[in-house]
Amino acid sequence: MKVTICGVPHEVVECKNEFDADCHFGQICYTECLIKINSDMPDEMKELTIAHEMMHGILTHLGYVELANDEKFICALGNAINESFKVRETE
Repeated sequence: MKVTICGVPHEVVECKNEFDADCHFGQICYTECLIKINSDMPDEMKELTIAHEMMHGILTHLGYVELANDEKFICALGNAINESFKVRETE
């Protein structure tokens, strides 16, 4: 699956046993344009995780690095965006 962050395509890959599931469900790698998510989650949680990682990417791309590193803010924004606009694949 691919998603677009500020015009830049990012590959989304599912990984097993790569995260501490109690507190981390995904990760964005800016230099590789890659989002990794835990494959052991329900689809709804995967969507929410993708939205969360996209918020990190958008804010970093726009130069708001301090906000991009604020997990509480990112969680709130990612949840709001995911509930308002469902994450969709790009073709």
